[in-house]
Amino acid sequence: MLRRAFSLGVCTTTLLLSACAGNYFRTYQKAHPEWVFAFPDAEANLEQTVASLYAPPPIGTQLSIRRLEILRVDSEPWQPIAFDALRSGQLVSSDEADYAVVANFTCTARLDLQRYGGEKVGWYLLRKNRLRAFDHYEFVEACAVANTFAPAPAEGAELERALQQHVAVEYPQSMVHVQEIFQKGVVYARLNRVDDAKRMLTEGRAAFDSSGDDKPTEFETPGVHLEVGRAEDARSMRDLLVREIAAAEARLVAK
Repeated sequence: MLRRAFSLGVCTTTLLLSACAGNYFRTYQKAHPEWVFAFPDAEANLEQTVASLYAPPPIGTQLSIRRLEILRVDSEPWQPIAFDALRSGQLVSSDEADYAVVANFTCTARLDLQRYGGEKVGWYLLRKNRLRAFDHYEFVEACAVANTFAPAPAEGAELERALQQHVAVEYPQSMVHVQEIFQKGVVYARLNRVDDAKRMLTEGRAAFDSSGDDKPTEFETPGVHLEVGRAEDARSMRDLLVREIAAAEARLVAK
């Protein structure tokens, strides 16, 4: 059962986060010269995962973390971890523990006299102190956003869903491209997580009916603002997801 974290483990404003974080990426990098930064990295521990979130953004882009939450999630209720304790070394992560990190990113940028902005929430799940599942967003030029999604294998699905529910309740919704929903469904299907793949198919179809010819570019649903983009791209990804679900079901039957 999901329990809310205490506010002790959360930096809640950009100003406070900047003050308590300093330059954590540079500090950690200097203290661990053997660390080769590459993110997302399946071998990253808790300190490396959090430090990576503070990596310098592209030139001309200002990236802030409005809210950072660090949790130990291998017992109930989930235990918050204060960022200052991690940054100072007062707390050292354990390879026997499971952790979650949630970061509310905001981006501002200027390009050709135009101002751009964006906001995304990324989550990161560490099993035995290694990054094993994540929904990571990276802002590039003009705050254009790229998503890298790696869900947990079937045995970790319950904890992942609990973390996703926590994020849905505690963090602001942002615009989601329908194609991204279908893409995440494909990733789920390839891990034989058929129920989650079907959930993505249902959510995407609720906003985009690929059988129609006249496509509005944006839709509002009760939970999230969805953007379709190019109809042919969404349709193609939708059809791929249907095929991948069928293939996953066949694999499960054959076992």
